[in-house]
Amino acid sequence: MSSPFGFPSPGKEEDASFPGFLKLLERLSPERTLALGRLARVLCEVADTQPVGRRALASRLGLTEREIRSLAEELRAQGFLEFDGTGMKITPDAAAWIPEARRLTRRLFAPASMEERLSRLLNLTRCVVISGDAQEDGRILSEVCRAAGQTLVETLTDSSTLAVGGGSTMAEVARNLPAASFPHLMVVPLRGGIGSVMEGQASVIAAEIAERLGGQYRLIHLPDNLDGDTLREMLKMDEVRRTVDLIRRADVAIHGIGRADEMASKRGLDAETCRKLLSGGAEGEAFGAFFDLQGRLIHRLSTPGGDLAEGGERRMIACAAGSSKARAIIAALRANRYHALVTDGAAAGEILSLLEGGA
Repeated sequence: MSSPFGFPSPGKEEDASFPGFLKLLERLSPERTLALGRLARVLCEVADTQPVGRRALASRLGLTEREIRSLAEELRAQGFLEFDGTGMKITPDAAAWIPEARRLTRRLFAPASMEERLSRLLNLTRCVVISGDAQEDGRILSEVCRAAGQTLVETLTDSSTLAVGGGSTMAEVARNLPAASFPHLMVVPLRGGIGSVMEGQASVIAAEIAERLGGQYRLIHLPDNLDGDTLREMLKMDEVRRTVDLIRRADVAIHGIGRADEMASKRGLDAETCRKLLSGGAEGEAFGAFFDLQGRLIHRLSTPGGDLAEGGERRMIACAAGSSKARAIIAALRANRYHALVTDGAAAGEILSLLEGGA
């Protein structure tokens, strides 16, 4: 089936030229390019909310029911939508084109200028901003995590070792990963266990990601807050040491970013450590390390993964959303060199306000 948007199915090489191709289309025929974008928006929204009726879809997209009817009929004529008594649904053949449709809608309707400014200010190779506020709408977080999964797949090679963080955001990334085949990929958890919620454990997420990507995984069965002496003793065990060596040699890492105050509570840190974080101006936490707004290390836990800044070059991907995380994101990204940040418009706007205001 050909694409309703006029593009070939993009692989990694094609994706690199996608922005330039889109700019050419906009220059040649801005009206037709916008029309393609509207088709893509309808297809994505149906995929996310199916089955859905015309009235509900029109309300979500800010279009009239007449406009929705026309766009939906065009997509149905090309075999991408089907209608029944419950509403509109995408066809099985359409599912393969959803990632392309999301790229197109983000490029046409998301704040692309934010991505360019953030990339420059935070020294990123790539930045992806999804319009909206994840704190106001849970669907936005799913979109952010879906974009993070796509970014991850486009960053990996079959020979990669991937270190994966834990937490609710990473669990959502795992659920929204596109299917891929990396049979020689090795996935390892970036940290040990924390708290009692199973789905947010890094080991559980690492195993799920490995399964979705067709790769292999190694787990580490340690808590994330061991004292230094205990951790050194545990590293004498062959199984633990081999997994930790893989973590430290990982060439790709993906993780979330937390606010320092919230993560101190989740990790159950003692009063003295909390006072240290407060007096040191800690703003963000990532992989067991707490940083101030300038990216200076305030405190590091004795996590199995150690310091991600050590062990050579690796492509690091951060996924975090919501305006309340803006300062935490700046802190973490100033602490280490990152390949990519995936966030939402609310966080991006607040980050730009802080950075361009001299923070």
